[in-house]
Amino acid sequence: MENSFELTILFTLALVAGIAAQVLANFVQVPSIVFLLLFGVLLGPDGLGWVRPQIMGSGLEALVSLAVALILFEGGLNLRLQRLNQVSTSLRNLVLLGSLLTLGGGALAAHYLGEFPWPLAFLFGSLVVVTGPTVINPILKRVRVDPAVSTLLEGEGVLIDPVGAILAVVVLQVVLSGHPSFLMALEQLSSRLAIGSAVGALGGWLMGSFLLWSRQFLREELRNSVVLAGALGVFALAQSLRSEAGLMAVVMAGLVVRQKAAIAERSVRQFHGQLVVIAISVLFILLTSTLSLKAVLALGWGALATVLCLMLVVRPLSVWLCTWGSDLNWRQKLFVAWLAPRGIVAASVASLFAILLTERGITGGDALKALVFLTISVTVTVQGLTAAWVARWLGLDQGSSTVIIGDHPLVEPLAELLRSLNQAVEVLPLPSGSRLREPAGLAQLNGHKVAYALGDPSGSNGAGGAEEKVGRLLPGSLQEVVLSESALLKADIDHAETLLILTLDPQMNWAIAELMVKLSVSAAIWTVLLPEMPISEGIRTLPIPFSQLQRWAGYLEAKRVELRSITLPTLADLGLKSSRSAGTSAQDSTAAARPAPLNPFSAQLGLEDPTLERLRDQFAYRIKADLCLPLVLVRPQRGGGWWQKGARSSRLERLFYLPKPDIWRRGDRIYYLERLASPGEATAPSARELASSEWDLPPAELLPQYVEGIKLHFDL
Repeated sequence: MENSFELTILFTLALVAGIAAQVLANFVQVPSIVFLLLFGVLLGPDGLGWVRPQIMGSGLEALVSLAVALILFEGGLNLRLQRLNQVSTSLRNLVLLGSLLTLGGGALAAHYLGEFPWPLAFLFGSLVVVTGPTVINPILKRVRVDPAVSTLLEGEGVLIDPVGAILAVVVLQVVLSGHPSFLMALEQLSSRLAIGSAVGALGGWLMGSFLLWSRQFLREELRNSVVLAGALGVFALAQSLRSEAGLMAVVMAGLVVRQKAAIAERSVRQFHGQLVVIAISVLFILLTSTLSLKAVLALGWGALATVLCLMLVVRPLSVWLCTWGSDLNWRQKLFVAWLAPRGIVAASVASLFAILLTERGITGGDALKALVFLTISVTVTVQGLTAAWVARWLGLDQGSSTVIIGDHPLVEPLAELLRSLNQAVEVLPLPSGSRLREPAGLAQLNGHKVAYALGDPSGSNGAGGAEEKVGRLLPGSLQEVVLSESALLKADIDHAETLLILTLDPQMNWAIAELMVKLSVSAAIWTVLLPEMPISEGIRTLPIPFSQLQRWAGYLEAKRVELRSITLPTLADLGLKSSRSAGTSAQDSTAAARPAPLNPFSAQLGLEDPTLERLRDQFAYRIKADLCLPLVLVRPQRGGGWWQKGARSSRLERLFYLPKPDIWRRGDRIYYLERLASPGEATAPSARELASSEWDLPPAELLPQYVEGIKLHFDL
C-alpha cells in the first residue's frame, strides 16, 4: 500500500512538473525540452530529491516503450506523403545514408574527443542519429520557413526515429555479443524494418477502414480510443515477432491511417496530440530526474567538444552529401544542417541502454547517458533558440501566414493588401454561386435559413458529429475545395496563423468554420456570422455585421471604393510631452502655453486623450454610415532582444482584421476602403436613415470632418 502511494505521488509530481514546463515554454516561446530538462534535474536526486523513478523498477522500461510508441504513432499521423514527394530523394538519403554518416561521425568524435572506448563511442553515435518530431515540429511552428525545408525536416524527424532506435539496438547487440559482424548487423536491421513495416501497414489499413466504417454509428471518443488500442496492439504484435520492430510498425501504421482515412482521422490526430503532450511531460521528467550532474561534469571539456563536432562538422557534412544534386539552394541546405536537435527518443533509448549495460556489468553506462543528455541539452537550447535568427539571416523566414477561404468580393482586395504588407497569403476561392442546400427542417431566424438547425453543431448529438452534418450540407464543388488534401497542402494551412472565411452566405461561413474546427486547424479562425448562430470553441467573429458586409460587396462589384490609409499620430508627432517631464521642466516657457500634457501610457490606451476619442467617434460614424470600411490595422510592436535584430517587419507588427475604432491607438496604421459616391448620391445618410434604429450615431457635431490639430496621413 505504501509503495502504491509513492507511485501515485511520483506520477503526480512528474505530470504537474511536466505540464508546468510545457506551459512556461509556450509562454516564453522556447522548445519545451529546455524547461523539462531543468525541472527534471531540479526534482531529481541532485536537486530537491522529490522524484525517484527507481521505485518503479522494471515498470519504467515498460512506460518508456509505450510512451515512445505513442509518440511515433502520432508522428506518422501528422506526416503527409503528398508533401514528401518534392523532397523524397533528399529525405531518403538523410534517413538511410545520413544515419550511417552520423553513426560513424559521432563515434569518431566520442572516441577521439570524448575519450570513450570504441564500443561506447559507437553506442553514442547510434543514439544521436535520431532528431524527432517532438523537438522539430514546435520549432517549425514558431519559425515559418519555405515548405521544402519544413517538409524535409519534419519527414526526417518522423522517419529517422524508428530507424535510429533500431540501429541503436543492433549496435548494442553487437557490442554485447563481443563478435562484431557487418552481415549480422545488416540482417538484424533489415529484418526489424521489414517486419515492422509489414505489421504497421496491415494494422494501419485495418484502423483506417474501421474509422471510415464506424463513422455512422460510433461516437468520436470511442473511435479515438479504438485507434489508440489498435496502435498499441500493433506495437505489441511487432515487438513479439522481433524486438524493436514495434517502433517502425507504429510509424507505418500512422502513415497508412492518414492515407486511408484522410478525413476521419483528423479527430484521432487531435486526440493523440493531446496524449503525446502528457506522455512527453511525464516521461521526460522521469528520465531527466535519473540524470547525475556529477556524471555530466565528470565528462570534461572533451564531451562538449564532441557535441560541437557533431553539430558543426558531422551534421553539415551529412546534409551536404545527402542533398547533393537536389533542388535545395545553399541557404536551405545550411538551415537544414543547423537544425538537428535531439529529443525524447534519444533520451529514452539512452536511459534504457544505461540500465542494460549496468545489468551486464559493463562500465560506462552512466557516462554514455550523461553524454547523450548533454547533446540533447546543447542542441535543443542552442539550435532551438537561434533557429528564428538563422532563418532570417538566410532569408528563409516567410513571416506570418494567412489563408482566406471564400468568394466574397472583399477577398481579393484584402489579399492584395496583406501581400503588400509582406504577409504570406493563400486564397482558396469557392466556385461562383456556391450555396448550401436547404435540408428539411431548417429553422427560420430573422428571415435567414440556418443550416445548423439539423442538430448540435458541436457534434455531441447524434452519430458522426458535426463533421458529417456539415459535410452533408456542403455541395460537391465546395467539398473538393475545402476537403481536398491538395488544396490544403497548397495553402499550407497547418502552418497558417490566421484563417479568414468570407463568403456571401452566412450558412456557408458557419459550415466551413465548423469544418475547419473539426479538421483541427491550429490557425485562428475568423468569419462573419449571424448573431443567432452558435459558435464553437475556436471560431471568432469579425467585428462587422453580415448585412454591412453584403452592402460592401455591392460597392466593390460596382467599383465604387478606393483603398486609403491613415496613421494615427503619436504624442511625439503632436509635440506633446509626458506629464512628468513637463512638471519637472520649469525652464520650458512654452509648456505653460500648451494644453495639459498627456500621459503617454494612458494615451496608448485611449484614456485622457479627447483628440483621439474624437477621431474614433468620427470614424465610428463613417463606418456605420457605410462611408468607409477598415480592412487591416497594423500595430508596430517593440523590438525584442538580439535574436530579433534584422527581423522582417511582419515579425515586429501585429495585425487586426476589420478593426473597430474603439481598439485604435496612437501609432496604429489603418488601411480602409472609402466609398465613392455615385452621380446624384449623397455622401452621408439621409435624415430618415439617421433616425432609424439601425444607427447609433454620435452627436451632430461629430459628423465627418478633419480633426483640428491633427494631420491625417493618407498614403494610398
